[in-house]
Amino acid sequence: MVPVPAFYDDFSDGIWTKYSGNPVMVRSQPWAESYCICEPNVLYEDGLFRMWFSQMYPVDYNTALGYATSPDGFTWTKHPGNPVLMREHGQVHRPHVMKHQGIYYCFAVQDEQGSRGPATMRRWTSPDGITWGDERLVMTATQPWENRTLSNMGVIVDSDGVWRMLYTGYATGATKETGGSFGYAYSPDGLTWTKYEGNPVIAGFEGGDPFLLKIGDRYYTWHSQAMGGSLRICCRWSTDMIHWHPIGNGPQINYTQPWERGIPAEDGGHPSGHYGHLSDATLCEAEGRVFLIYQGAQTPLGVATFEGTFQQLADRLSEPPLSRWKASPYGMVDEATLKIADNGSDREPLVAQVPGVRDQYMVESRIRCYAGPTHRVSMVMRCDGKGSFARFWLHDAEHTYYQECITIDPYPLFSMPVNIGANHACDAAWHEWVVEVDHERNRLSIDGRKVGECATSRALLHKCAAEPVHVGFSVFDTFAAIDYVRVRRT
Repeated sequence: MVPVPAFYDDFSDGIWTKYSGNPVMVRSQPWAESYCICEPNVLYEDGLFRMWFSQMYPVDYNTALGYATSPDGFTWTKHPGNPVLMREHGQVHRPHVMKHQGIYYCFAVQDEQGSRGPATMRRWTSPDGITWGDERLVMTATQPWENRTLSNMGVIVDSDGVWRMLYTGYATGATKETGGSFGYAYSPDGLTWTKYEGNPVIAGFEGGDPFLLKIGDRYYTWHSQAMGGSLRICCRWSTDMIHWHPIGNGPQINYTQPWERGIPAEDGGHPSGHYGHLSDATLCEAEGRVFLIYQGAQTPLGVATFEGTFQQLADRLSEPPLSRWKASPYGMVDEATLKIADNGSDREPLVAQVPGVRDQYMVESRIRCYAGPTHRVSMVMRCDGKGSFARFWLHDAEHTYYQECITIDPYPLFSMPVNIGANHACDAAWHEWVVEVDHERNRLSIDGRKVGECATSRALLHKCAAEPVHVGFSVFDTFAAIDYVRVRRT
């Protein structure tokens, strides 16, 4: 009888699958988007995907509303008359477009940072989403926590006819790491808004861009949040728009595709350089799938899909991927594999606790490096879950290193890498890794061929002695996919 693994994950519980042809939209209309495109808003109507988005040009950081259509959600055609909404001496900044009772509404802000006075929010209407008018002032930054600032917003009309909004301000006294708080406001008509007196309702992190959706009796927001040095897309839920709860141990949309770290300006990227941020998620349901369109690297737009309806998505969110893994900003389940693509994970590996093992066990995994200038992917086979660990990692075909990290809070101290032998695995193919842990000894084999071994120091053994065993992965300057991980007692 084959023994039951102490731990096994084949990453078959993913929610989002990114489109392999990303990005689906880049800067291409120089008269309207010489600086960037961002803030997509998508509706699916009568077999057609319709997108409204920011078009920004650097003169006074002017922002206008662009429009594009797609038959499938992947191939987009921009309107030749873009921008479809602009203010001659102002901005249509951070726009949010929605439809209610046959009328299209656009909310956007002016003077986002409040440099000339408290920031303001305006609303326009349109019969077709292209011709806009009826401009109205609907909100001014008046609460102390907003610090004269208004930014992105998400708006819905609830089943009881009440308009509800999450919007971004910048809390007074906040730092870069704690700015971007969210406030709640409600309205009977979308024009007269009452701000919740207990604002902000979500605070304590850098981020913004709340997309708001109600499924059943729960409200959901997908928003950007700074983690591990960059913005990533996270999700929260609430039953009352006031008390919000994070979903999962990490981001829903993370770095798994190289373009998300930046593409050259000549290819439609940001003209000022490459930026490592994921933000501005927007969702729509179409033909039995949910489409999530998001911004990567400060300009291009990408697509991820979920096979199912909004209600099925809500059901899946109750058991998000990587639930058994220690909370981490690194890693995302995509295409039934764990994908990791952040250099920060080299110092803070993505790890999971393994119950019932201690001194003798075997860690097995199938790993592939699929992009990046190096092949530095690590298997962590000893970890105390608090920052101290031992790992094997690839350098080149002839060098495979054993290395330890002992964390004396908050400082990680790394040992000099020890070359244990050739690996013949520095390519883009899948390879089978096996690490055997036998008390202080660690042996690595790849594709059935022994690579080498190295002993764990007494210092690390002492650090791990009183803690549960964790195993995991990390990368540096590469993108890696992990098909499965299995830990067996030996």
